[in-house]
Amino acid sequence: MERRKIEREIEYSSKSPSQKHEFSIEDEEIILLTVPPTVYPPREDTELLYQALQKLRISGGHLVEIGCGSGAISIAMAIAGWRVSAFDINPLAVAATRGNANLAGVDDKITVEEGGVGEENWILPYDADVIVWNLPYLESNYPDTLGPIEEASLSDEPEIGWSKLLLEYAEQHNLNHQVFILLLNTDINSKNSPLIWTRKGWSTRVLSTQIIGSDTLEVVAFWKPGLGVEPTYIDSTESTMEEARELPSEGWQRVLARIQLQGRGRRGSIWHSMEGDLTASWTIKDEVINRWTPGLLQVSLGAAISEALGIELKWPNDLMYQGRKCGGILLESDTNSNTIRIGIGLNKSKREIDGVLHLGWDQFYAGKNSQEIFQIVDASISSLLDAAAPIPASEPTIWKEKSWISLGKSLSRGGLVQFNQENVRICGLDKKGELRSLSTEELVKIRDQGSFFISF
Repeated sequence: MERRKIEREIEYSSKSPSQKHEFSIEDEEIILLTVPPTVYPPREDTELLYQALQKLRISGGHLVEIGCGSGAISIAMAIAGWRVSAFDINPLAVAATRGNANLAGVDDKITVEEGGVGEENWILPYDADVIVWNLPYLESNYPDTLGPIEEASLSDEPEIGWSKLLLEYAEQHNLNHQVFILLLNTDINSKNSPLIWTRKGWSTRVLSTQIIGSDTLEVVAFWKPGLGVEPTYIDSTESTMEEARELPSEGWQRVLARIQLQGRGRRGSIWHSMEGDLTASWTIKDEVINRWTPGLLQVSLGAAISEALGIELKWPNDLMYQGRKCGGILLESDTNSNTIRIGIGLNKSKREIDGVLHLGWDQFYAGKNSQEIFQIVDASISSLLDAAAPIPASEPTIWKEKSWISLGKSLSRGGLVQFNQENVRICGLDKKGELRSLSTEELVKIRDQGSFFISF
């Protein structure tokens, strides 16, 4: 069988000669590439990945490229000042990258080796700052069109997908201080969903998106919140929001309590929590979020958390499951320290409060404890606001759209919506996070929950 594969690879490789390609980088510079048969040439997705990497907020360090192909990305980043380690399972790609790096005059900055994720004894350099991979996403089994090596380099892993295999490797080797930047085809199947990483406690942020043909390609950055900074754990507290006042002012700071005795919600209400619930608060510097309005920030946090947990958001700050409240979000500003505090409460189990049934994550995420749920929530908040990773900040305009989509999931279930005791129809979300509603006579903006009522 292996002999047949080798023979078939030789057959495909001999069908055509190597091709010459030009890859444009900054300052109108051109990289000349020689690309052998069965080696992936630079295409639109290569350009999309390169443009995303240009957004990095650092100009050097150790960059690892998995699946280097002809070497376009590795060479471009070496020219930009990075030390590069390049890997590919295709020996022809390894040879091509070495030759092209030599021609570009950067072979002293690039190390090229055969290997990759899933290969026996393959080790990702632990001192890497950024790991880059244009993930293969084709369905496998192309016996009549691709050689065996080319098929392996272009096809997604058939069982769980390359993205999850890389995630498992990162978790196994505790790569908590690295940033992964992956190009994913998010139209193919759920194996490429960034939510797989979020639900393991990894922050995610989309750097670039492009529709090519029928495929939606996204370049997504993944990192551990605060690049691995651990939260503050306390056994018991009156309020995690008060504990958050004492957190350091720099870095990704948050506090998680086993028991909270006197939590609070919006408008001075009491937040009822029990042992085992999630009660946590974050302290965020004003300078990190000065592009956000408080209302849009609150609803965006709700959208991110509800998406990660697979639940719904009820405007402006209620986390819902099957039409029942299971959690809430509280924002408070502190002018003395120029910070904003974010409080999250989430029930573990269902209970009745003041005659109203509330649900918990036991109904939708059974078997998880509060620390496991905290990892997901922490990653969701970090995806919006964490500035530790050397990548661009989140765009509020993008999250305005995502928040409206999230709110639409609960609104589409049908129900009664009233504002100032008048029936209204919700028709949009503005840049301040306020609901746009249509009554029988006029367009009305809903700024506060006090006069807003929705039932399912």
